Amino acid sequence: MGNRHGRIVSSATMAVLLVGVVLTAACGAGSKPGRDEATPRTTAASGATPEVEDIDAAVEASRDEGTLVVYGNPSPDQWTPVLEAFGEKYPWIDVETFDLGGAEAFQRYLNEEATGAATADLIVNTDGAGWLDLVDRGQVVDYVDPELANLPDTAVLAPGVFAMSFDPLVAVFNKQALPEDEQPTTLAELADRAEDLDGKIGTVDVENANAGLGTFGYLDAEGEDGWAVLERLGPHARAEDGTGALLAKLQSGEYVASFFASGALRALIDTTDAGDILNYRYFADATTLPARGMGVTTAADSPDAAKVLVNFLLSEDGQTAACGGGFTPYREGVECPTGLPAIEAAVGADNVILVGYPDEVVTGQAELRDRWNAAFGR
Repeated sequence: MGNRHGRIVSSATMAVLLVGVVLTAACGAGSKPGRDEATPRTTAASGATPEVEDIDAAVEASRDEGTLVVYGNPSPDQWTPVLEAFGEKYPWIDVETFDLGGAEAFQRYLNEEATGAATADLIVNTDGAGWLDLVDRGQVVDYVDPELANLPDTAVLAPGVFAMSFDPLVAVFNKQALPEDEQPTTLAELADRAEDLDGKIGTVDVENANAGLGTFGYLDAEGEDGWAVLERLGPHARAEDGTGALLAKLQSGEYVASFFASGALRALIDTTDAGDILNYRYFADATTLPARGMGVTTAADSPDAAKVLVNFLLSEDGQTAACGGGFTPYREGVECPTGLPAIEAAVGADNVILVGYPDEVVTGQAELRDRWNAAFGR
């Protein structure tokens, strides 16, 4: 499979798959014809080509390991359908998850690794800068999962870091205060109406890892035109530290519109009474989908169980289960009302912006933060 999406914000060196070895390993595993070829990549540390994981051997080895510990920013509710499906297939693997957002997951892991304490076997996180730092420190196991043969190149975010999902940032509205037929359909249109909605527009602070990565993707794709939109919105909008506070103010009517809100709200709006008050939509000019990366740590006590979970999450069964948790599966053939094909159908494939982990996520972070803070008066 090659990339079929309109715009992809990801370093070319991070998106290369080891096709020579992966396809050989996957010949009997349903690899699809027509996949783009790519040049084998080597690890920076050793110069050796990462090996395709023998997942059957990892499954057997996992039987002798202890509890699989996962640090990351999915909530317990999001994990529930995923781990139920995983437990049915691998009932001997006990999984303990810790809800740690952004830099917190990486910092806790590094502190524990430095002292030799028990720590995470697997990290699942949207903080691209944190992932690149962890890879540079040599703290991520670099290997090739056999399921990569069935996934687009964008599945590889960095050596040993794979995309569990690409989850969108969405616009959320209080439809009782702003009826659906009066709501803007683009971020630029919201900016046009910002003065009339002064103080009633909310967003999430750019220092939030998920919102920051999505904002980076939007600006990378739109350039100065994107900055012009944000600078028109900024004086009339307010930023919250996270989605929880944003949601509460939308439900109360303090905000009537929001942008760059976590796509995790989709499941809440679709399945609870919140849908009586709120609705969400994908903006045609600003639908960014930050990657939710996952990687096995070098300090893992249960590395084989961690690889088995990664393999499951990349598989068709795992991507289907992820849909039930409100994630956005990107694997072809997975039926999901909030999956990547559904988003492409809503805004057009050319308008979807997948955000990986290019080096600019780190090198341009300070400049992005400073200019964004100036635009929003923070």
